[in-house]
Formats: sequence, structure tokens, C-alpha cells
Amino acid sequence: MESKGISRLSFLAQARLFLLALLGAPAVANAASAATPAPAVPPPSDPKLYMNEFKAFRGKTLEQRVQELADREEIRELIAKYAHRVPRGLSNADLFTEDGCFIVRAPGRPTSQVTPRSAIDKMYQASKGDADHPKPMIHNYVIEITGNEAVGICSNELRITENGKSIIASGYYLDTFRRENGLWKFVVRDANFMHWVPIQQGWATSNQPI
Repeated sequence: MESKGISRLSFLAQARLFLLALLGAPAVANAASAATPAPAVPPPSDPKLYMNEFKAFRGKTLEQRVQELADREEIRELIAKYAHRVPRGLSNADLFTEDGCFIVRAPGRPTSQVTPRSAIDKMYQASKGDADHPKPMIHNYVIEITGNEAVGICSNELRITENGKSIIASGYYLDTFRRENGLWKFVVRDANFMHWVPIQQGWATSNQPI
């Protein structure tokens, strides 16, 4: 009985660490890799959507423009729901496609990768009892839609507690979306942090390109 209790505690500890990686704590990438083997994901190529001229409505009919507006609003709400659920400890797994993947990258830390959706949901469920959850502040959306697929970039300011310290992090998400059964969902959320530091230390000397 004692060994079973220890095993259960070990599993819960690993599950909690894995979930933190999912929500935005790259320090626990090794736990994530062990729990969910997956092909290594190369660093993202910046799509530079913010450099392109806005042409989403050019040359389109009124009906096509209305559809573009509706798609953009649904994708923005998808991102907003994600941001509001995380600090409340709620699962975001249903916002991902079945083959969905969540990646976290930060300077000086191993890359964390969680896939598929079933693994994402298990880790969210394991964190329900946590007293403190990461608090992402997401804004500055840029979205490009092509039929039932889309790509996007948005800024992310993150507040999180780590090793008893208040951590502030800043970066961006590179997102891939797909419309399935009439609903837009995340296929990949690739979180890239430019800094991840105790708030007392600040980020003046910690910025590194990703």
C-alpha cells in the first residue's frame, strides 16, 4: 500500500509539472517529453504577418467580406476564451483539434511540447486543485485566413509564480488554426518568450532573440 501511495504521489507531481509546461512554464519540458513522446518541433519561422499590408477585404464581394469578419471574430474569441480559462484552472483542450499541439519556448530553457488533445486535457484536469495558475494577458492579434485554415500572431504578457517568486514574462504566440465542423480551433499554439524573469530582477539584461 505504501509503494502504491508513493507512486500515486509521484504521478501527481509529474502531472502538475507537465501542466505548468502546457500553461507556460518551460522549465518542466523534460517531464512533458517523458509523459508524451513526440517528434521534435523546430523553432518557428516568423511569418511576419505584421509586415504585410492588410488585404483581407480587397477584391471580395460583400458576402465574402462578411464571412471574413465572422471568421476573424470567432478566432479572436477563441484566443480570448483561452486567456480567461487559464487563470481559472479550466481546461482548454476542447479549443484544440484532435491532433492539437502546444509548444513553449523561452531563453535558456528546454522546449516543451504537449500533444495530442487527449494529453492536453489530462494535464489540465490534474491542475484543478492548484491554488495559483498562470495569468496570460493576450493582445495585438494579427490574423490571416485562407478558406478553412488560418495563421496568426499575438502578444502575450504572462504573470506566474515559480519557486516562490513572482515571475514576469513577455513574448508572443504563433498560432495555426483550422475550422472543423463549423468551429475554429487551435492546431498549434507555439508560445515564444523573449524574457522570463523574477519581477524584482527585471528584464533589462535578459532579452534574447528566439
